[in-house]
Parts: sequence; structure tokens; C-alpha cells
Amino acid sequence: MSDLTKILLTCVGFVFILWLLLLGIRKLMGHNQGSGSRNLTGWFMGLFITGAVPLTFALYTYTTDERLDANIGLGLAMLFAWTYCALLLCAVLGVWGRYWWRGKRK
Repeated sequence: MSDLTKILLTCVGFVFILWLLLLGIRKLMGHNQGSGSRNLTGWFMGLFITGAVPLTFALYTYTTDERLDANIGLGLAMLFAWTYCALLLCAVLGVWGRYWWRGKRK
């Protein structure tokens, strides 16, 4: 699998994980619209920018850098992005687990 494919799959996975987290928190809060959703949108824009910056750097570095040696910046950007996605996935599992647990208790 090429580096570009890994970068693009990580981008898609990152957006999907953030979407699941937002959906789970909205379900856990018990509403889909209202004043709380504006506050959530701000937080999720911050989370998105935090994860999108290293992915954008990795994509830019991959497309513009023509060296044949190891690219440590690309590796560090991808390591940060994968770690960040893993932490967000743990948060998603926690939120949806709590939603499931709350539904089982009622």
C-alpha cells in the first residue's frame, strides 16, 4: 500500500471517527438540536483542526518532496495522526458504551 493511500485512508477514518463521536454525544445528551449543539460544534471544530493539521502536512510533504531517503516529518505526522485517531476511537467506544448502558438500565 502506498503512502498516499495510507494518508487518504487515515483522513477518511479520522472524519468518520469524529462523526461517530459527535453523534454519540448528541444521543447521550438526549437532543439533536438546541443551544448545546453550538457549543459542541466549536469543540469538534477544534478536534478536527488538531487532527487535520498533521494529515495536511503529511499530504503536502508526500506530494512535494522528491527525496529518496527517509522522511522523518512524514513518519511523525502519520504517527501523531494514528495515535490521535486511536484516542478518539477510545472516546467513541466510551460514549457509545455509556449510551448503551444507560439504555439497558431504563
